[in-house]
Amino acid sequence: MRMAFVEGPGAFRLARRDCELYSVQIVMPGDWGKAWFKTGRGRPIFHMPSTFTGSFVLGGGCEDGLILELYALKFIAFEVNWREPDRRLI
Repeated sequence: MRMAFVEGPGAFRLARRDCELYSVQIVMPGDWGKAWFKTGRGRPIFHMPSTFTGSFVLGGGCEDGLILELYALKFIAFEVNWREPDRRLI
């Protein structure tokens, strides 16, 4: 299990290997915030057209990595958890 705290609008590559999007916690929803979770190949996994504080347990397979795109006018913050095999399993 891996975790990343991501803040500010932008595109973030969270993983580079095959993984599973597990859960998302929206710490700060931001002004007019929205989010896209995509695979490393750019295929959409999960879209949040509006953000509000809370936790969401998800499940989505991601080939070639996990990318998070955050959109907001100012500040936005997410905590993202995903499952990824470690080096001993590969």
